[in-house]
Parts: sequence; structure tokens; C-alpha cells
Amino acid sequence: MSRSAYMDWLEHLDQVTRFDGFLAALVEIRDGMVFYDRDLMLAGYTGNLEALIVSTLAEACMAGDEEASRAFAAVRQVVDELPERLAAPDDAPADVQAVVHSFLRVGAWVLRERVSAFLMAFDHYLRDDYDLRHAVDVLVSQAQVLVEQDPQRALELVGEVGALMLRGQFLRARWLSVVPPRLQLWLTGLRNMAGHLAATAQSFPWAAAQDQRRRVQAPRVVDLQAFRRRRMMALEAWRLFDTPRPRDALDGLVERIFEGPHGVDEATVSALAAMGEQPVPLLLGIARAAHLVDPQTGNPGAVCAAIRVLCRLRRHEVVPRLIELVTDPQTPEEVAVEARHGLEGLGALAVDGVSDYLRRVATPRGGPALARV
Repeated sequence: MSRSAYMDWLEHLDQVTRFDGFLAALVEIRDGMVFYDRDLMLAGYTGNLEALIVSTLAEACMAGDEEASRAFAAVRQVVDELPERLAAPDDAPADVQAVVHSFLRVGAWVLRERVSAFLMAFDHYLRDDYDLRHAVDVLVSQAQVLVEQDPQRALELVGEVGALMLRGQFLRARWLSVVPPRLQLWLTGLRNMAGHLAATAQSFPWAAAQDQRRRVQAPRVVDLQAFRRRRMMALEAWRLFDTPRPRDALDGLVERIFEGPHGVDEATVSALAAMGEQPVPLLLGIARAAHLVDPQTGNPGAVCAAIRVLCRLRRHEVVPRLIELVTDPQTPEEVAVEARHGLEGLGALAVDGVSDYLRRVATPRGGPALARV
């Protein structure tokens, strides 16, 4: 594997993240538009940067551990220094300065978060710090719980998810409408990473790092012609690199959950029950999703449906969330009612959680409902 391959990507990344290269890239994107739209133009630029970064990291990983370490540091430095690298000259036109400011305010921030996920994924992959027996759904569910209180630990879990995706596992699309915003940024980055490599790498998914290095025969991991086609497709479609995810039976059943309680018929419950542990992490994720509870912008019906199924499946893990919903005065009535029914239906499975809550809280809300449990 030639060391120059990843250096070529780094050199190109260095060029397009400086003021002149930034303007040249945006002019190319603008010239391909019928109607000028700054946000779409910047989305195309950001998507191109993501592709360059993923290509750089992929090439470096196959070149060797030292090369990967240098590439990781170089990419992190480029992204962290974007405000300085893109600083517009004092005499730059006002519209140019406005475009730079807009990218730094939104696009650069998104890119920093995504690069954190890329680096963690490739690092876990190189160190073999992942377990092929671990389910992506379980890891994402754990990250959802941790991301607000312990974001670094959540990012470590995302790193293992990314490594598993490099090895061929897939991320369910529905997680992106369930998890909090920061975790959503990381997971979307991993989807883009896997989609880009699937479309441009000489082979994908990968074997374990040392085995994959021995298998790579071509001078480049990422095919340049495939990269160019992928890049132009992204610019024309005005979307970040996205590849349809594999779908299985669980994906279809989860869509019924998002139809609300009326989508949860006996056939759906039976099908989910037959899957054993597989659907539980995503169902718990839906029940925990605070933004879905909002009747204006979320989907309270999906939360109700997830609660109903989890209680029918006798899953005690949902009890803490049910207590939160019952005792929060901001919970919409339909969700609060479903949570109360769920606690009552779980009966003995909910007793320990409810008793612990009543011991800890002097004046508990939802007292009558909890007392009935």
C-alpha cells in the first residue's frame, strides 16, 4: 500500500478548506444550480468534505498504524482550525463573508461532530475494539441513555457501532428519528461513512484490520473514478452521501409502531414477541425519546404504541420511563394514560421501581396511579 495515497487525499482536503479553495468549490457547486440556494450549496460542500475525510481515513488505515495515527491527527487539526483557515480577507465582498460565516456557524459545527464519530469508528476498527456478537441496536440504545450525561462514553459506544458498520453490520434508519440531536449527528455521519465506502472502496465491508490490509491489492483503497461519480451525484442530488439501508422484518414492524396504537394489532405483537430480544432496544428507544412526546413536533402515538408493546411483552426495563411519564405534569394526556395503564398491567414487575420512587420522593406526583401498582 502506497503511503502517498492517503497523503494525496490530505493534500486535497487541505486545499478545499482554505479560503480560496472554499470559494472555488462553492463556485463549482453554484454553477451547477438552476436556482441559487446558499443552504443547498453549503450542504453540497459539507458532503464533499465528509467524503474527502472518510477517503483519507480509509486509505490511512490500510497504509498502517503509524500512517493512520498521523492522518487522524491531521484531519482533526484541519477541522478544528476551520475558522482560521476560512477567514475571509477584510476586503472580501459582503456576500462572500456572509457565506463563510454561515458555513462556520452551522456546517463546520456539524462537520466537527461527524468527524468525532469517524475518528472513533476507525480507531475502534484498527484496535479491534469491537465485538461482532454485539448488536448495533443495543449499542445505540445504550448511547441514547448516556449521551446527555456522559457524552464521551456515548461517543465510545458510537465508535464501536462504526467499527461494526465497517465490518458489515447496518444501522436502522429509524434510530435517526428517535435519538437526541447530538447522537443523531454522529449516527448520520456513520451512515454517510458506510454509504461512501460501499460506493467507492475497492471492497466493502471490510475484514478485520490486519486481514483487510493483506487483502488490499490495488494502489488505492478508494477508487478515484467512483469517488468522482459519487461526488457529482451528491452535488446534483443536494444530499449528503446516503445509501439505502438493508431492511428486515423488524424494520417493517417498527413502522407500524409509528402509526400509533391503532397499528399495534395482535399480529404485530405476536411477530415482535417471536423475535425475542431483537426488537427491545429500539422499542425502548422510542419510549424514551423525549422529543417524540411533544404533540406539536413529535409523535406521541409512537410513544404510546411502543409502551403498549413493551408492556405486552412484559419488559420491566420500561418501568423507569413509565414512572417519568406518569409523574411529569408536562406529559400529554394520551401518553400519561398509556403509561398508567402500562404500570398497572405490569403489576408485580413494576412494584420494585414504583416503591423505590415513592421512597425517594417526598411528595410524588401521580400518587393515585402509582399507589394502584
